[in-house]
Amino acid sequence: MANQQMSRSSKRRNKKKRDFYIGIGLIFMLLAVVFVAVKWITPVELENAGEKKSTETAKKPKKVAPKKQVEKETATVADNTAIDAYLESLGFSGTALVYREGKIVLNKGYKVANRDTDVANTPDTVYYIGSSQKAVIATAILQLEERGKLNVDDSVATYLPDFPNGNRITLRNLLNHTSGIVGHTEENRKITPEDLIKDIEAQGIKRQPGKWDYNDSNYSVLAFIVEQLSGEKLMTYVQKNIFEPAGMKHSGIYTTFDKEKKPSVGYSIQKDGTYKTPYLPDLSQLYGCGDMYMTATDMYLFDRALSDRKLINDASFEKMFTAGSASGYGMGFYADPGSYNSHGVLSGWNVSNSFSHSGKTVVVLLSNIQNNIKSFGKVNNHIYQLLNN
Repeated sequence: MANQQMSRSSKRRNKKKRDFYIGIGLIFMLLAVVFVAVKWITPVELENAGEKKSTETAKKPKKVAPKKQVEKETATVADNTAIDAYLESLGFSGTALVYREGKIVLNKGYKVANRDTDVANTPDTVYYIGSSQKAVIATAILQLEERGKLNVDDSVATYLPDFPNGNRITLRNLLNHTSGIVGHTEENRKITPEDLIKDIEAQGIKRQPGKWDYNDSNYSVLAFIVEQLSGEKLMTYVQKNIFEPAGMKHSGIYTTFDKEKKPSVGYSIQKDGTYKTPYLPDLSQLYGCGDMYMTATDMYLFDRALSDRKLINDASFEKMFTAGSASGYGMGFYADPGSYNSHGVLSGWNVSNSFSHSGKTVVVLLSNIQNNIKSFGKVNNHIYQLLNN
């Protein structure tokens, strides 16, 4: 009996030992499997799972600018400081926006929009743009040409049968300021576009077309033709076909100027150094040629949209920026050797807008002091020099 008990005890011990060693063996096998998974499977899985991330990481060194480009970026920061200091030194009052090779170098307001309330000028301040509006009207005319509604070499009489010398004056003459018309004299009263055109027709001509003679009324006539051919009010057409495609959100005409959150007040400096709000006629008198406002950002967006052919095609772009006379004026812009420029002056406001032929540089200066800087064109040119240095 004792021997049987010992035998059973011995078997239990042997079974425990066997189970122990089997357990140890299983553990080693599991560790071996884990080791293989970590060493061989995991890197492949990680590589596949993070392929996009790894590829982006691998490309990062390529995105880092080479030495020459880094120097350009460093220069851009310096240019920002130099441009800012330059405008401050001039006593510039308004908003300046400078774009260079994919970056907004500067977008800043200077001094005040309203001297009575001491509200500052900011990038969101709106300004009347004066004759820079002509570029918008020229864009509308070229769009209508692309749609087969007109030809810029059509006679004005094609659309306005009673227009003086209308059989000889073409739309191109109006666009280039070579029409020879006398034009409308501004008054301080409200006037409809129809009555404005009747007055321009009544004033007649002073010479045959062909000679440069800058005249706001050329663009009032063009604006009226845009309305006639589009079947829409001018600003309805402009909003849908120019402002919206360009992404311009704070542009309009005098009827909505005061509804903007940040309107500017225009000033002129008197001989004694004081500021005065100058006489401004009822802006209905400047229909199509000086009743429009924008922010600096919107003007920049307009320039970029033209340059990127979002508003007009290549053929129209070439027409717009081909000088129609020795003045260098094309259609709404002057076609200068290195850039395209538009200028605008309205009682209390001053504008200089330009973009390079390549489209890589845009300089917008909108000011609410008309006469504290003698030549905005020279200021604009100097900013290009600072950028190029």
